[in-house]
Amino acid sequence: MRQRLLFLLLFTVAIPLQAQSARQQLDAFARGLKTASASFQQVVTGPNGEKVQASQGVMQMKSPNRFRWEYSKPDVQLIVADGRKVWIYEPDLKQVTVKPQDALNQDNPLSALSSPEALDRFYTTSALPGKQGIQWLQLLPKQPENSPFDKAWLGFDANGLRSMRLFDNLGQVSEFSFGTWKRNTVIADERFRFTVPKNVDIVE
Repeated sequence: MRQRLLFLLLFTVAIPLQAQSARQQLDAFARGLKTASASFQQVVTGPNGEKVQASQGVMQMKSPNRFRWEYSKPDVQLIVADGRKVWIYEPDLKQVTVKPQDALNQDNPLSALSSPEALDRFYTTSALPGKQGIQWLQLLPKQPENSPFDKAWLGFDANGLRSMRLFDNLGQVSEFSFGTWKRNTVIADERFRFTVPKNVDIVE
């Protein structure tokens, strides 16, 4: 579950990005952002490069600070951030976990999309060498003792963000690969609200 929570969101830029650094691409995408959506694939690898978990789903976001992640394979899970709280619903367990969204933002590199000031507030950033057409931005938590990961890498190509890698202190790497992003399309507010189903336990 923790790997999925690290998720919560970064996207692409719909302008030419070849001449821009990864940080400039991130800042360019955040400007004027109202909504974004894309499919994603997530692969978690162990210290020796072995595959631990693979999953996929669809993500939607809407400024300010509203996100929706739907995992469809291999297990169904729904994560909704409504701007105040984050709801993690696991149908198989008949359980929903509720967390304050402010606490989660410091663990989420992608919160910079709807709140660009959060990037420098929570992380020290630096450029990494480009490789195979992807430019990388490294994020180091300013409070590592409170972070579930040691570092994060955001990778951009000519079409925008393509990869996010999260490295934890156990040697695991969780990589998110993003599909084609739809920027500033209409997404109903109801997509970012969560109503607890009947007979479901609430964990806070």
